[in-house]
Amino acid sequence: MTNLWIEGGSRSGKTEYMIQQFCDWAETDFAQQANPQAASQKVLVLAVDSQQRQNLSDHLIRATHGQYPVTAVTPLSFFRDEIRLFWTLLVKKLDFKAQFPLLLRVENEQELAAQVWKNRLEMGTLQMEGIGRDRLVRRLLDLFLLAAYGSHDLRKISTILNAGIETNLLETSEKVNDETEILEQWQEIGEALQEWRGYCWEHGLLTYGIITDLFVHHLLPNPQYQRQLKQRFTYVVIDRADEMPAIACDLCKFLLKHKAQGIFTFNPHGSARLGLGADPEYWQEIKSECEVVKLSPAQDTLGAEISESVLTIVNEPILQFIEPYAMVHSIESVSRAKLFRNVAETIAEAIASGEVKASDIAIIAPGLDNIAKYAIAEILRKKEINILPLNEQRPLSYSAQVRALLTLITLVYPNLGKLVSRDHIAEMLVVLTDAIDPARAGMIADYCFAPHPETPHLLAAETYNQWNRLGYEATQAYEKLRQWIEQQSPKDAPLLFIDRAIQAFLKPRKLSYEHTATLQSLIETAQYYWQLGYRLDREDPLILENFIQLIRQGTVTANPYAPNPPEDSVVLATIFQYRMARLSHRWQFWLDASSDLWLQGGAASLFGAPLFLKGWTGEKWTVEHQNQADMQRLQRLLKDLLDRSGDRLYLCHSELSTNGQIQNGVLTPLIEISTTV
Repeated sequence: MTNLWIEGGSRSGKTEYMIQQFCDWAETDFAQQANPQAASQKVLVLAVDSQQRQNLSDHLIRATHGQYPVTAVTPLSFFRDEIRLFWTLLVKKLDFKAQFPLLLRVENEQELAAQVWKNRLEMGTLQMEGIGRDRLVRRLLDLFLLAAYGSHDLRKISTILNAGIETNLLETSEKVNDETEILEQWQEIGEALQEWRGYCWEHGLLTYGIITDLFVHHLLPNPQYQRQLKQRFTYVVIDRADEMPAIACDLCKFLLKHKAQGIFTFNPHGSARLGLGADPEYWQEIKSECEVVKLSPAQDTLGAEISESVLTIVNEPILQFIEPYAMVHSIESVSRAKLFRNVAETIAEAIASGEVKASDIAIIAPGLDNIAKYAIAEILRKKEINILPLNEQRPLSYSAQVRALLTLITLVYPNLGKLVSRDHIAEMLVVLTDAIDPARAGMIADYCFAPHPETPHLLAAETYNQWNRLGYEATQAYEKLRQWIEQQSPKDAPLLFIDRAIQAFLKPRKLSYEHTATLQSLIETAQYYWQLGYRLDREDPLILENFIQLIRQGTVTANPYAPNPPEDSVVLATIFQYRMARLSHRWQFWLDASSDLWLQGGAASLFGAPLFLKGWTGEKWTVEHQNQADMQRLQRLLKDLLDRSGDRLYLCHSELSTNGQIQNGVLTPLIEISTTV
């Protein structure tokens, strides 16, 4: 049997080719088995993220008419399931406490790590110049995951950072075995990460960094686990190896070595997750063991027509003279605010004329701030054009209902007075009642709210000497709410109280799907938070106080629930979101085309990521290296986006950025030879 390496650009048919090969397996192998469905379960299918996992699973089921079900997983979910499945093996090997592991959510991981490192942070021994405390904690946790992805021993992180990061700090250093000197800054980071791992092991807590580290260093090398792995999987399917971490490659190498058959797809212009843990160069080692199938580029795209000349213009703008592209237009303005309106009006006019449908349009930006998302969405919606932001997540604290419930909690449970103010009370009165408007709520909060650090409470409406100004309905609604609060007992479980409050004040209003989903997310978050608190032997009052603060900080997010998003919608996405979703549209609008952000990795590149790639040589990662990496990334994303564009591209730019600076980004030469709208 031959392993297949299917290589091609976007929309070249890699996934279709892979699915066809899977169907061949089904006919030649699975169908011949006594239990075909059980045989198909011996296929390990890895996809990049949960959305692609679902899409791939659906495609495979449809292609085989549901006869040969397979389970597609992401690398992280596979590692998580394996760690849970073989937890007793790890307990025995590492002498863990015999307790079932608890997976930490991202927001809880951040909060808990900050507490574990509290002394280091307060004393200033754990720090990076110009980096705030919260961002520093996140950066260290990301370093943990990057090291695990690259199969690096956690104890080597200090050495790696010291060797690869340029710094001008004059610090005391510490000698290590190989006679190199490690700056105290990196030594402290290494020790902090080992402390964090020890804490998680002690309490049976799992993060994705902990999971991957356990899988790399303790589960995959285990002979007993390896025997199980060889028996369970005889086929492996990897969709988009260019987006996968090195440890997934090591897993595939092990399976191939023990006679498994594999299919791998690879996009040479992909690697959107390079900088987030992907290691596309390392996967080339598997390519040498496969039959390589190179697919022809898609022909019905802008990329087929202009990508080569576009890349040449961006690389050497001074040396080139090219006639303006007929299919590339530019939308210009002085200010960014005016740009949003110009873009929206261009889209509205094109849709109104019947030249294009809303579903054929995508607005893509290197970074989408809240102002841009809100402005564009509002303008289009006023023109009755649906807009679909990709992967939109909103903090739970953005919900007025959630904020009102948190305020309500402070009036029932003791010692929460410092967490409630008159503004909180006024908002709660408006949200939880129909009869109290903002003006009356303000008066009630000013005159009928009694602040107290231990027992804040609401006073009777008559306490306000001009209570008749409130009106009969508002007074009745207020008294009903106040009496309901007085009937509640602080001895009740907070989870029960939250549910009871929702049933009493919010459910009768027939909330929208979005509001219902947000409240459901609040309850799920609370249930998990209490479970974690009990695992850490915390008392209910402390858990409750920390929970309120956590939600109000905005670190807990929820996906707005859209049961049936309109099909005829304009897509709004960042470059990374659009590429990972593998979308394509007839028309693309590249927002902020003159911005320097097009050349920068931004949130799609983690600190120190190049140092944890298998191919890192051990030398300093300099500004020159970063500039070269940024340019290579730009070339890949331009080719990728153009391959996903059908017949028209709009370069949308403003002379001034948000902070008033003149913009002259890397795509400016391309803008200059476009046709101005």
